[in-house]
Amino acid sequence: MKKKIGAYLSLLSVTLGAVPNCLHVLKATLLQGVTLSLTRQIASIILGVAVILILFNGQVDQESLAGSHSPNSNVRSADPKNQYVIETKNLVKKYFLGSNVINAVNGIDLKIRKGEFISIMGPSGSGKSTLLNLLGALDKPTSGKVFIDGVDISQLDDKGLAKLRNEKVGFVFQAYNLIARSTVKRNMELPSLVKRCSKEERMRKIEELLSIVGLKDKMYRKPTTLSGGEQQRVAIARALMNDPDIILADEPTGNVDSKTGCMIMNFFRRLNREKGATVIVVTHDPEVARMTDRIIYIRDGRIFREEHFKEASA
Repeated sequence: MKKKIGAYLSLLSVTLGAVPNCLHVLKATLLQGVTLSLTRQIASIILGVAVILILFNGQVDQESLAGSHSPNSNVRSADPKNQYVIETKNLVKKYFLGSNVINAVNGIDLKIRKGEFISIMGPSGSGKSTLLNLLGALDKPTSGKVFIDGVDISQLDDKGLAKLRNEKVGFVFQAYNLIARSTVKRNMELPSLVKRCSKEERMRKIEELLSIVGLKDKMYRKPTTLSGGEQQRVAIARALMNDPDIILADEPTGNVDSKTGCMIMNFFRRLNREKGATVIVVTHDPEVARMTDRIIYIRDGRIFREEHFKEASA
């Protein structure tokens, strides 16, 4: 079984080896606002496949899962006294489209404390999603630094980055990125398969999380039979399978009605308060942003304003 999984993932990696470059070009084109609707759908599909490959890449062998003795694989060696779970220094991300250079993120300095509940706002093309991808190590900066728990992630190799993403970060996307042909249960299992959890532990965690989001009775349904709000709740539950310290959500309420959106934000607030999770939500909706404790406003790839709230509630 292990060999089959390894062979299957290797085949996927080879077949989709061009995904990162395609993604960069599509992202740059999207930022210029000239992409057709079909290309946007293709970009979303590529992103979903890329995320799955990133989570699994280099993780199926026992050595990488257990972690080697090299500094690159030890993603939990951060200074426990460090008060910032995420910190960036002069972060820059450029996309190149022919002779055009697009500064998606342009010199951002950001400090996020452990247990903060933050929203990032800005117009389309302002760099919100690009920044989120950089914070979650889904993309590499052109220049500058990203520190997670005090660890400079540019010093991690591919296995170290994959381990960090799988253990420390939970991703929630607007497009859900659920595998349509698999059941809710199988979608939920993906992160814990990488982490080598036992079958019993996986099942216990799946039942617990689906109960929390009110979807335990949908465990053996396929995502295509669920509503948009239900699919998003499955995506959130999947992001929590490995108990991440950081939750990154890109437009999590974008495809649902206001009532469901409020429920999703309430759930994030609960995770923040009860689990101490650091939650970062990208949104274009001011009402959603005001449910968080701090709003970071981005324009032209730069932070131009911040707004703090003493008591924010969803």
